[in-house]
Formats: sequence, structure tokens, C-alpha cells
Amino acid sequence: MAERATHDTDYGSLTDEELISRLREAEETLDAIRTGAVDAVVIAGSQGQQVYTLENADRPYRVLVEQMQEGAITLSETGIILYCNARFATLVAGPHDGIVGQPFVRYFRADEAESLSSMIATGAGSGVSGEFAIVNEFGQEVPVNISLVDLKVDNAMPRLVCGIVTDLTFSHMRARELSAANEKLAGEIDERRKTEENLQLTLDAAEMGIWELDLFDGRLSRSPQHDRLFGDTGLLSFDLPALVSRFVPEDQTKVHEAFERARETGNVQFERRIRRANDNAVRWVSVKGRTFYDGEHPIRITGVTADVTQRREVDEQLRQAQKMDAVGQLTGGVAHDFNNLLMIIGGSLDMLRRRLPDDAKLVRLFETARQAVARGSKLNHQLLAFSRRQDLQMEVVQINDLIPTFEHLLERAVGEIVKIKFIKDLNLWECRTDPHQLETAIVNLAINARDAMPHGGELVIKTANRRVNEALASRWEASAGEYAMISVQDTGIGMSAEVLAHVFEPFFTTKDVGKGTGLGLSQVYGFAKQSGGFVAVASMPGQGTLIEVFLKRSNDPVQTVRKPTETKLEAGTGLVLVVEDDADVRVTTSGMLEDLGYSVLSAATGSAALEIVQGTASLNLVFTDVVMPDGMSGVELTRRIGLLRPELPVLLTSGYTAQRAIPEMPTGEQALLKKPFSQAELSVAIRKIMANARNT
Repeated sequence: MAERATHDTDYGSLTDEELISRLREAEETLDAIRTGAVDAVVIAGSQGQQVYTLENADRPYRVLVEQMQEGAITLSETGIILYCNARFATLVAGPHDGIVGQPFVRYFRADEAESLSSMIATGAGSGVSGEFAIVNEFGQEVPVNISLVDLKVDNAMPRLVCGIVTDLTFSHMRARELSAANEKLAGEIDERRKTEENLQLTLDAAEMGIWELDLFDGRLSRSPQHDRLFGDTGLLSFDLPALVSRFVPEDQTKVHEAFERARETGNVQFERRIRRANDNAVRWVSVKGRTFYDGEHPIRITGVTADVTQRREVDEQLRQAQKMDAVGQLTGGVAHDFNNLLMIIGGSLDMLRRRLPDDAKLVRLFETARQAVARGSKLNHQLLAFSRRQDLQMEVVQINDLIPTFEHLLERAVGEIVKIKFIKDLNLWECRTDPHQLETAIVNLAINARDAMPHGGELVIKTANRRVNEALASRWEASAGEYAMISVQDTGIGMSAEVLAHVFEPFFTTKDVGKGTGLGLSQVYGFAKQSGGFVAVASMPGQGTLIEVFLKRSNDPVQTVRKPTETKLEAGTGLVLVVEDDADVRVTTSGMLEDLGYSVLSAATGSAALEIVQGTASLNLVFTDVVMPDGMSGVELTRRIGLLRPELPVLLTSGYTAQRAIPEMPTGEQALLKKPFSQAELSVAIRKIMANARNT
């Protein structure tokens, strides 16, 4: 029987020489175990001496193999199962005793048998592995990983193969879950990328730049679009003071205060002007941002910047249009009252003239007063032109053909120190307009140009065809399309931006008191608008002024201008009802009719007039104002009279007679007499409408 080796494991007090001796002793013991001279080892410990024999030395390993979670196998070199643990039996769902002696490949898919047999037969060497699928006794597939290694006991014994079979079901499930999660994550990343791309496209389309202000180090991060808005290129570092400096000086304090308030309020929002770095242009930008906090401490402000110049310009145009419309309403009312005053003065003068002796001095006084009424009427027409309530006589005209008719007026208006130059487009389109109002507009523009050149200069009057796009049309509150254009350009002192902002307002003038009415350009503006066109102005101090009048193109043929009929003062007979809310005008008009030989009744309202019409069978004519305050206009009164007495003629009168100003305005030639009218004009109108009534 072999000897037993005994060892003391208390090494704490040994010297180096003793340790070396013990080591040598241990080596000798190992050699003895290898050669079989020793079959047990006794190790002294705290619980006494323990004896370890070769017979029971592998017992812990057997227990370990049986209880491990992986399948363990021992195969012959031909692939016959010589040993398997309980876990492998569980994987194949077969009895442990029935597995040993079976071919290993029996428990795998048929299409994998050849590959698995080859791996066993070739030899595992230091180790091979692969993934296969066990088909258990229930026909279920179990994915496994097989690791094989050759086991050589000695050269005399056949080669054995040991293997570990690991269940991959959970791993595959986790892999599928991970793959699905990765796919979902990839989808979310792709969706976020698309969202970010769409957001960037939206920001670029809206010309919006992104920025972030770090409140700790003051650094301001910006997107490329943000720098483009400010006209910057290649800026690497930027901070809040640098940003504030890009705004115009008068806005910088407000911008700085807005960012300071954002620390407490949690947001920043303002619209201010910047001066671009690359072209020095002034632009309006809108800045909006939100403050982020760490607890109660602000750490950063993030936001966007957008160019809102166009929107600001549109808003300003809208405000200007609303202001001009309000002023137009005011001037229209003033013109109405002024017409009544002119009516009273002119009518009274006409009646006085018939009673004046043939005294040359008195006649001159009358003519002077009558001329003053005419000038007042012309001034009133300018007011009505601005308010777009004048009665335009629209015709299809060729502007080039009209220029010679008022060329001499222009020469007289500007004087000898101003040289007039005409540039005509020989292929100029026809347009629909009132030729007389166009003449007045051009003369007014020429007079303004003359006053802008006190020491002389050049006045260029040009005609051309223009196709107006949406951008230009929106700027001047017009519609896109084709226009015939006539422009007046001078080499005068020009106008500042402040003056240009008010240039079309009535009564606005830069001339000395008594040297201008401030109605010239307002007349041009109103005339063009009422004609369906518009006026464009360009001017800079010291560089002259260009004013272009655009009139809508017409494809109709040019019309022949009708000559006005001469008015004659003739007496008449009959009973006339005068309907007028202004007492002085009513008295004056009644007096003018009586002076012509007519009998007259009068009423201040439409309802009072209807009572007279119903109760007076001998009535020959109703002469009514269009605009009256009691809710019944002259047009409505005419309609009701037509229902009561269709044979009774009605003559309307008004200071402003445009269709836009008076809905449902009759359009007959003798249906309306424009204020202020003379006694002769009144006589002709009444005789004609009464004659027409007798002939029907």
C-alpha cells in the first residue's frame, strides 16, 4: 500500500529556509502522487487533519457537472454518447438511461447531422464550437451552442470527446428583443432625424435661426441660418454684448433689458431692428426664447430669430391704408359741406347777375366772384378725388395721344427755367381712365416737380408698358397685371423717408404757407385708385423724385371724346318739388327755380316729400338731393315715387356722384346734376328731363 503524506499548514512562523524545504517536500509529494507511490494526502487544518484520497478526489466535480445549468456530454470518437448530465437529458426531454449509447446527432435536426458529425470526427483539438438546434422528444426545437474538446487519457485508449451544450433559447429571445428594440430605436432615431430635417427646412423656409445663450459663460451658440439673418460669416465665438451691438443704436438698450428680464420672467420676446453686417441693410427681426432653470437658477435661454421685415412693411401699409381711408372719409364729408356752400354762393350770384344793370364794373365783380366759385369747385373735386367719390368719365384712351392736348399747359406751369423732355413708348397699351382727370393729375405732378427745382432743372415725362408682379402690387396696395404707365421725374431736391410717408395725405405740404394746398398728390392718388390703378413714388434727398401713375390696360378700342354741350339760360313753367336737407341750399335752389319761372314746393326729408307727391296732383318734377339724413336717400325716394306715380320725372343732384359713393346711382344722361351747378345748367337739365317725360 502506498504511503500517506502528512503536512502541517501552519506556515506563519517558518523561516525562508524552512519554507523552501516545505516547498521541496510538496514537489516530492506531487511526484509521488503522479507515480502512484502516494494514494492520499493528509492536510492539517483548524478542524484537524483531513484525508484526501484519489478514490474520492473527483466527487465534487461530479456533483458540479450534474448540477450545472449547461448540458455536459462525453462522446466516443464516432459520436456515441458515453455520458450526459441531467441538464442535457432535460434539453432533449428524454430519460437519462436511454440517452447513453445513442448517437449524438440523433437529437439534432436532420439538416445539421452531417455538419455535427464532421465536427466530431475531424477532432476537436483544443476546442471547436457551433450553433445547432436540438429536436427534443416532443418535436420542439431548442437552439443550443455546442463546445467540444478532445480528451486524451493515454495513447493506448481511444480518443474521447467532451462537450458543453448551452441552451440559447433565452439568449435568442433576448437577442430578438434586443433586435426589435434596436429596430424600434433605429426607427425613432430615423423619425427624429426626419423631424429635425423637416424642422430645419421649416426654419430655413421661414428664415428662422436658432440660438442658445449660456448664462454661466455668456457664450451664444447660433445656427448657420441665424448668422445669415445677421449677415455674418465665419464667426466662431459670440456673446450677448456682441449680439446686442448688431441692433441699431436706438434699440440696443431695449434688447439688453429684454434678455435681463428673461432671467426672471422665463421668456424673452421682442421685435427690433438690426443692421446686417454684409450689406449694412436695416431689417426687422423677431426674437422669441425660453429660459431654462437648474432649480431656481437660470442656466440658459434658448430661442429663435426670424426676419419679419416684410410683415412689418405690410402692417405699415395696412395702417397707412386705414389712415388714408379715414382721411378720405373726412375729406369726403368736408367736400359735401363745401359743395353746399359753393351752391349757395354760386346760385345767389346767378340770381344777382340777372338783376344787375349793364354796368361794366359790376359785371367784373360778378365774374370775379363766379371765378372764385369755379376755383372752389375745382378744389372740391380734388378733395373728392382723394376720397374717391368724384364722378369719373371713364373712356378708353391712348395716353400718348392725350399728351399734346395738355403739353402747352405743362410748359406754362413749369416756366422757362425747367426743360421738359417727353419719352413715349410708341407701342403703349390703351387704358380706361378719365382723360380730364389724368390731365389734372399730370399738371399737378409737374407743378410739384417745378417747385422742387427752384433753380431750374429737367422734367422728364415718360410713357411705358408695365407688367406688375405680386411683390410690387402688394407694396402699393394694387393688383398684379398689365398697366399703361405715365411717369413724371425731376432733378430736384428730392424727399426724405419721413416726407414720403405723408406725401399722399390731403393738406400735407412742405411749401410755405399760402404757396400750396397740399391737395395735388392726394388728387393723383385718389384719381389713380378710383381708376383701378395706383401710384408709385421713389425719391431720395438731393436725387430728385420719380412718380409713376399706373392705369389698367384695356383691350377695347379708343373712344372718341364727346364735346360738352353748351348750357343756355331759358325760362320754364311748371311745379317743381325741391327736396334738400340743408335749409340754405334749399332756399337758394328754390330761388333759382322761381327766378327761371317755375313754381316751387320744398321739403327737408324724403318722407315729407312723399306726402307732397301723394297730395299734389299738379306736380311736374321732383328735384332731390341724393344724400339725406333721415334714412331715405334720394335714390330710395326716386324708387318710391316710381311706385306711386311712375309718370312723374325725378332729377337727382349730389356733390359726389361716383357709383362707389352712392349705391344704385341711376346712370341716365339727365338723371343727375352735379353740385355746385349754375342757374343755366339747372335750366337745361330741368327742361330736358321734363321734355323726355312728355315724350314717353
